[in-house]
Amino acid sequence: MNTYFLGAALALAVAMTLSLYRVLRGPTTFDRLTGLGLIGTKTIVLLVLLGFLTDRVEIFVDITLAYGLISFIGSVVLAKYFEQKGADEP
Repeated sequence: MNTYFLGAALALAVAMTLSLYRVLRGPTTFDRLTGLGLIGTKTIVLLVLLGFLTDRVEIFVDITLAYGLISFIGSVVLAKYFEQKGADEP
């Protein structure tokens, strides 16, 4: 079962790397914000998988909840900032 979780964690790490490409090379600011949201979501799942791998799920769930809140608030703040700035051009 651990090999399954390890494989899923590695697949998520690869998907996060692909999302990082969208953050760095996105044609618009909103594409970059979407990429950041994808990385945040995948990080939440990756943290829970790491909890399963280390048999300490309860600690990682607490860390995941805190990270999820910080990630969501950060995304909303950045979106609001760029919306007011009017940065929708490439």
